[in-house]
Formats: sequence, structure tokens, C-alpha cells
Amino acid sequence: ADAQQPTGNAALRYWMAFALLQDPPADTATTDLIQRVADGTAPWDEGRLGAILDANAGSLEIMRRASTLRLCDWGIEYELGPNAPIGHLAKGRVLGRLNVLSGMRLAARSQLAEAVDVWLAGVRFAQHLAQGGTLISLLSANSILIPNLNALSNATSQQSLNSDQRKQIQSVVQALPETGFDCADALRREGDALVAGVRANAVPN
Repeated sequence: ADAQQPTGNAALRYWMAFALLQDPPADTATTDLIQRVADGTAPWDEGRLGAILDANAGSLEIMRRASTLRLCDWGIEYELGPNAPIGHLAKGRVLGRLNVLSGMRLAARSQLAEAVDVWLAGVRFAQHLAQGGTLISLLSANSILIPNLNALSNATSQQSLNSDQRKQIQSVVQALPETGFDCADALRREGDALVAGVRANAVPN
């Protein structure tokens, strides 16, 4: 199985996905609808949201393929302290939310098995987004992880989901750390970044 595992740095492919990403309209009504559909508190709306997903189909496909890779190194320069560039987090939040919506669209079309695959990719993407990051990385990743897990939880209540798909969901969820992410590692990096920031701004004697 390890020999068949795709190789490469997932972060590089995610950046390719970000390059193709078309930001959704920023008006309040659309933003609110996207959030409510992703949270599962509003039904899928093809008329208002379908074109957004269509415009980002390429970006989403790259993201899902990248999520199957084991390694994800964002190359964050933590020696810069608080000034380290973390622009990937904002892009990741947008792409992750669109991925949840893509699953909702498939589920509304009675393609629940395909929707589960999309949400599982979202869980893997959330783990990658948090990898090697500080607390802000975990917060960004958590905003993706929770909607995907909620969608998967709702999917398991559907009789159309077969036993293999249920086992797949169970396997992915059980593999997650108890808190969803490696919080101890994030706290250590947070401390290191703060120390680097203090040293960078220290006034010489």
C-alpha cells in the first residue's frame, strides 16, 4: 500500500488549486447563503450557487487529488515570527468551504456516495492545512473540518449509504487526533514564532 501511495508535496498542488480559485461574490446575501448551506442549515440552491462551483471545478479537482498525498509542507518561514506570510490560510478557507458545497450539491442530486468522497477529501485537506502551522492554522483548518464532519455524520444516517462507505467514514474519523489536530505541535510552533518575533524586534544594548 505504501508503494502505491502517490508521492509529492501536497502544498505545491494546493497552490496550483489556489491559482485557479475564483472567489465567490462578496455580497452579504451570497456569503450568508454559502455559510448556511455549508453548515447544513439551508438546502442546496443550484440557481444561486451552481455557477460558483462550476467556475471552481478545476480548482476543486486539484485540491481533492492533492489531499491523497501524504506529505504537505507549506514552507512557512517561522523565523520571521508574526511577519511570516500565511496567505494560504485565507485561500484554504474559501476552497474548503466550496468543497463542502460541492458535496451538498451531489447529495441533492442523490449522488451520496460521490458526496461522501468529496467530504472525505475535505477532511484530509483540513488536516493538511493545519500541518506544520500555529494556532491560526488550526482555526482556519477547523472551519473546514467541522462542516465536512457534520456532513459525513448526516450521511451515515442515510439508508442509501452502503457498509463499505460507512467503514471508510469511520476509518477516517477514528484516525483523527482526539482534538481534531495536533494541538501540542501548534502550541510549540506558536511559542517559537513569538520568540522569533521578540528577538527580531529587540533593541540592541
